Amino acid sequence: MFNPDSFRQVVEPPSSVPVAVDWAEVESRLGNALPSDYKWLVKNYGPGSFGGFFYLFCPGFSRDGLDLEYQHMRTTWALEYLKEAGHALPRGPHELISFGRSENGDVAYWVTSRSGNPDRWTVALGEPRGPLWEEFDGGTVEWLEAVLSRRTRMRIFPKDFPRRAVRFVSLT
Repeated sequence: MFNPDSFRQVVEPPSSVPVAVDWAEVESRLGNALPSDYKWLVKNYGPGSFGGFFYLFCPGFSRDGLDLEYQHMRTTWALEYLKEAGHALPRGPHELISFGRSENGDVAYWVTSRSGNPDRWTVALGEPRGPLWEEFDGGTVEWLEAVLSRRTRMRIFPKDFPRRAVRFVSLT
């Protein structure tokens, strides 16, 4: 369970977030409900980067590179391609929905196969051009807080991420 106050202590939210999302419409197009902690993150932070390194995908964002639906389509295609090419994947392409990426191209996914309830989905992180895959037994905000506060170290991320003080840089 995520704690909004605890997350805000790790990363201060921007003063304003001019993002309005029709969640019912987005979820209908994706064919899946989305986690409530992710919706909270979009509402309170919006599109941007954490520590200048990890970027959150947001529905309807004007740049395809950070649009949730576009990136889900793109990453699903890439995973299907890799699977058809004979690469061993720890999860099937349709068990994953991407929600963010690092500056290095590492992709963060929700593992949807673990539960039909999006608030029980866990997080997986995959490197873009290699076999390394890591999973975190918690939700979006729990994972991000654990990484940004340095309680959890993702081997895929550079050793110097995150730096001591993590700032959120809004792209709106």
